[in-house]
Amino acid sequence: MYSVGILCGGSRWPEVLKDILKTTGSSVSGWINPNESSRQATEQLIDFSDLIWIPEKINVGMHEAIQVIRRSRHLSLGFPLVEFMDEASFMVKLAHEAHVQVQVGHHDWHQPAFRSSLVHIHQPQSIRIYDFLPEILPEESHRQVFKTILADLDFAFGLSGSTIRRVRPHASRLLNGKAIQVDIRVELHNGSVISLSIRKFSKIQDRRIEIIQAGGIIYIDLMKGTSRMEEYHQSDSGFSFVDRALWPPEGNITESPGSGQISDAEMARECLSFIHALKRGHYSLSSLEGGFKALEITRQIETHLGSL
Repeated sequence: MYSVGILCGGSRWPEVLKDILKTTGSSVSGWINPNESSRQATEQLIDFSDLIWIPEKINVGMHEAIQVIRRSRHLSLGFPLVEFMDEASFMVKLAHEAHVQVQVGHHDWHQPAFRSSLVHIHQPQSIRIYDFLPEILPEESHRQVFKTILADLDFAFGLSGSTIRRVRPHASRLLNGKAIQVDIRVELHNGSVISLSIRKFSKIQDRRIEIIQAGGIIYIDLMKGTSRMEEYHQSDSGFSFVDRALWPPEGNITESPGSGQISDAEMARECLSFIHALKRGHYSLSSLEGGFKALEITRQIETHLGSL
């Protein structure tokens, strides 16, 4: 059983998490808005809890999150590393010294289309992610591309189970010199490959993942909220495959597709997923350490490609 303290600015979060935790044996130990409470009250809640959940950024900096780690408590954040890149390196070092885990918000991991596929993913040989971005203001496109690279690398590294051997980025440019697509190939020490294709100014937004492994190919469409698997079988007469739907079950969509938005309940399930990992002695699928590794590679890619 884990007791979860909540640091947040909105009173709805405790009720949302209570509903998610009510059948798990874990509970909400209390909640505080650090902007309206004393430092002592915040520290008392942290000390009284096994785990702290911060569903949304409270202030510009990450003071509250750092305070939690300093007091040796596990921490679940409901927002991605891209929102606190400047503090990430220090927080990784601090968490290592405190022997605690920090989970960052990575909503793709918790979409039903992906969760239904996770049990079928075994030693992927190729992970390919397609991201077609909508038209945005030119001054915002550079930042949006690298935010997407960071999210995609973080996602793929969590599946690969290996370390990086080589990174090869490439930008395809139009006549005016503006990049229209970025392709990144990451070669890993276990022989597997990660391939990212990120296209700017696409009229139709798209976000898909293809995973090739010995048993077949898994297709995940995060925009439509669907996933399926082509299972390959060998027989005396040759190869055959079975196309199996993974999500939605029986062809019925029961949850909203991956529109880029996430419900309060789904955010609370991220915290619940972290609790399950801690109980089993596992690391979070979307750990701060993994996100920071993706951030370092993203910065190298940004330096190599220059202006987009």
